[in-house]
Amino acid sequence: MVKLNYKNYQIEVINDSDYVINSTDNLRVYDTVFFPGKNDNNTFHPTSKHGIIIKESGNEIASAIICESGGATAITEKSFIIEDDKIWICVTNKVYCLKIPNLDLIWRKEIDFITNFSIHKIEDDFIIHGELDIKRITKSGETIWSFGGRNIWVNPEGKTEFNIENNQIHLFDFESNEYILDFNGETILDNPKPSSEKKWWDILKIAQEIKKK
Repeated sequence: MVKLNYKNYQIEVINDSDYVINSTDNLRVYDTVFFPGKNDNNTFHPTSKHGIIIKESGNEIASAIICESGGATAITEKSFIIEDDKIWICVTNKVYCLKIPNLDLIWRKEIDFITNFSIHKIEDDFIIHGELDIKRITKSGETIWSFGGRNIWVNPEGKTEFNIENNQIHLFDFESNEYILDFNGETILDNPKPSSEKKWWDILKIAQEIKKK
């Protein structure tokens, strides 16, 4: 759970993994439930369920839960951004933009093919750290540029996969290949680990392109 204050509101963002769609036994009832296939819940099995609660002077005034399938996400301080009376939040491979305080949906888009680990503000846009791609998107969810490495953006050796420092994006992929990008998505450094080659990554990239068509 992450709690913060925004203007006159107290906002809670939680991982509500125990929530069951269309159940009357849930501990919390949300004003709004977002999920695809809500009229056919037998075919929809969400991997992530994230709740948002808005309070004013300690009184709850709005709540919503977002249920999505895809690569599972957790709730951290890097899972969402709040500004301009909106919240942008990563839920599996989607990003949702909701109004504050009523939590009405503004837009929902798939950003990464598998999952989105975090969202970061740069200039007047956002950078999404996805499992397959690093993307710069507008506040409307339009992709400005996308960058894919030789492997996925998860590192088993403990290196920091994604970091923004000195107006540069520092990256390590699964094989510890190192990259540095500028905010325009241009490569400043490409330092491959010896004997690093594309393997199943090519197959995932092809699958990603097919899904976009």
